[in-house]
Amino acid sequence: MPQELSTHSWAQPERQARWAEAISDTYFALSLEFAADRPFDGQLQRWSTPSTALSLSRLRSSELGYSRSKAQIGQDHDAFYLVTVPRRADVHFEQDGRQLSCSPGGFIVERGDSPYRFHYGADNDLWVLKLPERALKNHLRGPERYTRYCFDATQGLGRVFVEQLDLCARHFDDCPPEARHLLLEQSLSTLLLALQQDERVLGSEGSNLSTLHLTRVERYVAQNLGDPDLSPQSIASACGLSVRYLHKLFASTPFTLGEWVRQQRLEAVHRQLRDPQCHLSIGELAFRWGFGDQAQFTRAFRQQFGCTAREIRNSITH
Repeated sequence: MPQELSTHSWAQPERQARWAEAISDTYFALSLEFAADRPFDGQLQRWSTPSTALSLSRLRSSELGYSRSKAQIGQDHDAFYLVTVPRRADVHFEQDGRQLSCSPGGFIVERGDSPYRFHYGADNDLWVLKLPERALKNHLRGPERYTRYCFDATQGLGRVFVEQLDLCARHFDDCPPEARHLLLEQSLSTLLLALQQDERVLGSEGSNLSTLHLTRVERYVAQNLGDPDLSPQSIASACGLSVRYLHKLFASTPFTLGEWVRQQRLEAVHRQLRDPQCHLSIGELAFRWGFGDQAQFTRAFRQQFGCTAREIRNSITH
């Protein structure tokens, strides 16, 4: 069952304080601005698993404002993003000097590591997907740029993403506990695809030619990650670049090209190890995702995740 709370059983004088505490526990530290001229009502449901930092919530409430300060950010141990899908009324979002409005049929991305204000002036019903910053940074170039736009949820991958949130909530309890994280991770995967294909972000200020080349390289690698012959030469040729320029592109990132490809492969193996429906052996998984040397894979996996692949699989099956 999802975690649920409702103000229905709370005395009106205590509702605001208890709701503010519940909101900060669900997302991160926030200050709330309640309407002065009307009583407050709210309902909150949350779906999460111990094995992933992802969580999905459905938030229904009266008119409300939320703000995030530098002091509150300073209390955090980890950085998170929120993806908000309004279902009933417009929402308004202000961050980094920009103002954005989003109507039902769209969704927005909010950075938790930068001050912001978020509000709606009427009763609302929201989906909110909370995800760790690393989930975006591992797959998107300059994820902070995605907070500038309202994304379309009426067609294409944006619509699939929002429909998956609804399916996740409706079928969460029907799935075995050890498989529930897959529902959340599938929603995240579709979100990343939807964001990666948005041409406004690719063409936005700060998206220079190098960024466009990097995005093309990342897409090609993602599509050919299991190819053991994937190499700087094959990547450069497929993307119309020289090998020298390809390595130069990655000089501006935290990883070399080889380190980044290895990280993507390790994460692919890690995802499948946690899937109870995957019956491939660890050696078969390593080979499937491009590791030709088992000893090298074993060392790299332990270094990346702090444990062995066998320990990950055993934690899911026991």
